[in-house]
Amino acid sequence: METNSIFTQKINIPYSAMGTTGQIKIDQLLNMFQDSASQQCDRLKISGFDMAKKNLKWVISRYQIQIHKDPKCFEPVEIKTWRSPWKNLYEIRQFSIFDQNQKKLVSALGIWILVKAQNSKPVGLTRHLPSKLMTPVAKSPELVINDHDLFEFDHESEFKTRVHNLDLNHHVNNTVYVRWAMESVPASILFDYAPISCVVSFLKESFYPDRIISRVKIDTCPDKLISLHSIFNKADKTKLANVTMVWKKL
Repeated sequence: METNSIFTQKINIPYSAMGTTGQIKIDQLLNMFQDSASQQCDRLKISGFDMAKKNLKWVISRYQIQIHKDPKCFEPVEIKTWRSPWKNLYEIRQFSIFDQNQKKLVSALGIWILVKAQNSKPVGLTRHLPSKLMTPVAKSPELVINDHDLFEFDHESEFKTRVHNLDLNHHVNNTVYVRWAMESVPASILFDYAPISCVVSFLKESFYPDRIISRVKIDTCPDKLISLHSIFNKADKTKLANVTMVWKKL
């Protein structure tokens, strides 16, 4: 249902969303966010399909995710999402996931940019969205700094983009960058730690059959780990994404 521009969806956390340590997968959270946001956009007549008729498309520029408490397998949860434009430049999309007692499990912020389909150049929102949807956000979102360059790194992995990595825009879906980031983390961390926050900055698009390099630098703190990731195209060294993750000890 939709009340006061907040879209609400109730689901049970699926078995397929859980990782080997029993925590929800970050990429599955991104899928949940995109699915709920896309459903609301469809109801508002501003979905990707609606924009395609105008030779436009939505692209996601950033996600900031905070896991307050791990959702459990098969747990019934409520996903809420709402949107606001920011200075005619992009959409700020916010998300919350609650348990049955309305305790917040996950919160997130996303930035969606409307671009021309043929060249991915950003366009202003006012020309393409109904005026009733242009009520601006009350204040600027707090964006976590995520612009690192890894001149030194601890681990590196190489990947090849696959056809099933692509979405309806014919480029690599945003969830895949998170998988590439996590796959570059050593198994000793993946099996002993769980991510509690994730910031992803999507910088450039990737296509089939690009080859991808994923690098990570790991900083150890007394009660947590911080991993800094850079993902880039192997052929031309174009940086595709930056990822910052904070991990807790299991």
